[in-house]
Amino acid sequence: MPRDDDPAHAAKLLRLLPVFSVEHDGVRRMVPPLPERILSYLAVAYPTWVSRDAVIEACQLNGAGDPRARLRQVCWLLRSRLGFNPIVGDRHRIGILPACRVDHHAAQEWCQLLLEQRFTDTAVRRVPNWLVPALSQPLLADWSWDDGWLQPVQSRWDVLRRETLEQLAGSLLVAGRYHQTLICAHALLQQDPLRETTWEVLIEALIRSGQRAEARAQFDRLATMLSAELGVHPSDSAHRLIADLYR
Repeated sequence: MPRDDDPAHAAKLLRLLPVFSVEHDGVRRMVPPLPERILSYLAVAYPTWVSRDAVIEACQLNGAGDPRARLRQVCWLLRSRLGFNPIVGDRHRIGILPACRVDHHAAQEWCQLLLEQRFTDTAVRRVPNWLVPALSQPLLADWSWDDGWLQPVQSRWDVLRRETLEQLAGSLLVAGRYHQTLICAHALLQQDPLRETTWEVLIEALIRSGQRAEARAQFDRLATMLSAELGVHPSDSAHRLIADLYR
C-alpha cells in the first residue's frame, strides 16, 4: 500500500513536480546544473538502480576526460552541498538513496493503486489530500537540456495523471470531497478545455459546495467557449444542472 503521508514533509525530498528541487530538513538546497540533470534521471527511475553506463549516456557525460570520474565527482559535490549523499550504488549501478522521497514516484504509486482497484469507495476514501494537487502538475516542466530520455517519461506521466484525474474526479464528487473534485476538474480542463463532461463535474461540485453564483459563471463560460470554438451549445445534462439552481 502506498504511503499516504505528504512527501513535502519528508526529511530528504526530491521534487520533480512541476520542476526540480532538493529539500533537506525543510530547507531547499541549491544544486548545480549537471548534478541536477543526473539526480533527475535517477529520480525518475526511483526506486530502481540504473547502470553507470546508462547514466553517462543519458546525461551526456561522454566528453573530455573519464566519464566515470566525472560521475564520482558529481556524487562528491552533492554530498558536500546537501549534507547527505542522495546517490547510492555499487561498482556497476547507482540510484537514489532509499531514505529519500520522490514526489513523482509517490504520486505514481497512488495512481497505480487506484487504477488496479478500479476506484473503489475504499480506495478513494484513502486518497491523501496531497495527491490531487500533485496530479495537477507536469513533470520537470522547465527542463532546458536536449535529453532524449525525458520526453517519453513526460508523455507517460501526462497520460497516467489524466486517466487518474478523469476517474477520480467523479469518485471524489460522489464522496463529497468537493474541494478535491474542483482541483481535479481544473487540472483536466487545462489539458482539454473542450471536454464538456469535465465542465459538468466542475459545475456540479460548485453547486454541491454552495458556490451557486460561481457555478452559473462557469456554465456561461462553457457556453461562450463552445459557441466560439465549435458553434454548438452546452449539452442537455449541463443545462439541467443549471436549471436545478432555480428550483
